[in-house]
Amino acid sequence: MKIKAIVFSAVVASIFSTPVLASLGNTTQDLPLLERGVSSTQMLAQGQSKRFNINIEQATTLKVASEHFPGFTSTGNRISAVLYDKTGKQVAEASSPRGHFELVRQLQPGNYQLEVTGSSMGGTKENSNNSYELHVAY
Repeated sequence: MKIKAIVFSAVVASIFSTPVLASLGNTTQDLPLLERGVSSTQMLAQGQSKRFNINIEQATTLKVASEHFPGFTSTGNRISAVLYDKTGKQVAEASSPRGHFELVRQLQPGNYQLEVTGSSMGGTKENSNNSYELHVAY
């Protein structure tokens, strides 16, 4: 009887600890750093978000714009971005139903996270119509 109680306790503990451990995997250290210039190519993942760290060292204006490859249509590509401060508070957002958002915000020094979410009306996940880059200036 004592063994059953121990096994039951271990199972219950593992059920409750799994979501906690999964959420710890998405810490700010694990996120890619978004620096000035043009990001690597990203893919719209049908509603799944992609997060980036942005480290601002002095008061400045941050400008982030999404762009699709020349020659590929962005019609039907919905894309949005939300900027969060280190406490998780939303400080800016931008979106576009045509695949080209532009987020501009005056920021104080600190660490921020940019979350980009999007979906495409056509093509496959690997299709170039679903590709975008982020142009970052600050």
